[in-house]
Amino acid sequence: MRCAALLGLMVLATTASGCTTTSSGEPHPARGNGSQPESPARPRDIRLDDVDPCALVPASDYPEFSLDQPGKPDEGDEDPKCLWMGETGYFSTGLIMSEGVEALFEDRHGEAADTDPVEGFPAYTVTLPDDDNACFVAVDVADGQYLLVQVGLDHAPAENQPSVCDTAHRFAASAMGSLVDGP
Repeated sequence: MRCAALLGLMVLATTASGCTTTSSGEPHPARGNGSQPESPARPRDIRLDDVDPCALVPASDYPEFSLDQPGKPDEGDEDPKCLWMGETGYFSTGLIMSEGVEALFEDRHGEAADTDPVEGFPAYTVTLPDDDNACFVAVDVADGQYLLVQVGLDHAPAENQPSVCDTAHRFAASAMGSLVDGP
């Protein structure tokens, strides 16, 4: 399952070149006919230029995601990414600076829908049709830029565990906390 989910990340990232911590990360039904839903305005712009994607999630948050090692840069295309491998699966942050978040709604390889804001910034989930154990959360941080988080779990969450999209939403909130509190 990990390989399929990583492939999903690479496919979405290649084609993309795509609240509080208690907010639900579950997607809300898309509005309109497949076009980007109207979203709330960003509270401010946060530019991703010169940001280290591996420095976004603080080590103090690692236990919440069953991580025990720092992320490693994932180099391969123009948008910087970081990948963490953990006991339950993988987590990634991508700094998408080659297009705006509206590109997620261009009928690519996943289903995009709006979700609860992350740190007050508009957010969207993207799920893959053939992978129930992976979820992307995109956070609109500036014109032409967005934070893209992905979580891929090795196994479906147990009934009493948070869903993969809820976990992705919490991981996005952790990363956004660093961006909001940054310079």
